[in-house]
Amino acid sequence: MSVLGRLGRPVPGGLRRLSVQEVRGGARMVLCATLSWYLSVELGINSAPIAAVLPAVFTLSGIPLWAPRLGLYRLGSVLLGVGIAALALRWLPVSTLSLAVVVSAGYLASLLLRIDGVPSQQVLVSAVLVFGVPVSGYPEQRVLENLVGIAVVILLGPLLWPPDPCRLLSGRLDAYRDRLDRLLVELGRHPGRAPLGQGAGQEAGQAGDLWQQPHDLGRDLDRARRALRWSVTHRRSAAALDEVGHRIQLAERTAAPLHCLTAQLRAPAGPAAVGRGDAHACEGPGPLLDAVRHALIRALAGADPAEPIARARMIGEQGGPAGSGRHESLLRGILLLVLDRLDDYREAHFTGR
Repeated sequence: MSVLGRLGRPVPGGLRRLSVQEVRGGARMVLCATLSWYLSVELGINSAPIAAVLPAVFTLSGIPLWAPRLGLYRLGSVLLGVGIAALALRWLPVSTLSLAVVVSAGYLASLLLRIDGVPSQQVLVSAVLVFGVPVSGYPEQRVLENLVGIAVVILLGPLLWPPDPCRLLSGRLDAYRDRLDRLLVELGRHPGRAPLGQGAGQEAGQAGDLWQQPHDLGRDLDRARRALRWSVTHRRSAAALDEVGHRIQLAERTAAPLHCLTAQLRAPAGPAAVGRGDAHACEGPGPLLDAVRHALIRALAGADPAEPIARARMIGEQGGPAGSGRHESLLRGILLLVLDRLDDYREAHFTGR
């Protein structure tokens, strides 16, 4: 199929209604970019200050509470890149070899200036742009334009319809909890049913995405905590964010054993997977799975999971059927591991209340 043919095909789910956060994010970006352009023109920096608009475009594409930190990081990157290019223009002739030197220096500098472990591409971009425009006053002009744009982003961006990071993370955690609950219910009712047919690959991809969500939530939780240091409007959200953070950490700690558990439950209980002594493997963990699921879902919702944990412990102490074999013992072991982590969570955050 040709490229045009692929591009012309409708993308499933490509058209959808915009959310309120997306509309607000677009309005925030437009306002900050427009104001940055206007101020740069009024201050006489440039009649077409493109560089003043870029901080709003790139910095406000994420959560606006991160804007001050990202803005200062961008300013440092621009200053470093412009400095590299200015030194090269002063000591080296404009040539292909000189460009290679600038790109090499910019790349090494981008490795030194990182944010969240990612090298700063802005260092390299600024160095190449300034070196490619060897006009007197251009380096200073580019720095001033970025200063105006970054100042607008830092001062105004977080104040325009700032989203509550606690509510955003809590909503994403609730979505993960609901998906996890549905998955465990389905696998508990039909253990050994592997996905078949054309949708098998898509279902496997969705399952992989499910186990990535706790890691993504933990990463964004750390970013939100750092962002609150710069926020005036949501500084009081730190306590609520800590409560959500405890539940996110529980989701992270249980994601790996649950991934292993669901993989075992999905595996078809055929001769290749089950030994002669595993007559009960196809029955699944049954009541223990249901009790652990209730405890986990309750804990991820922020409620005290004491009662379902006690019920799961009682079921776990009873042991499996007399003829249960290696497969069911493995499932029970994974469930008891999840139960131990639930106990740790409850002792840390509910004991003594």
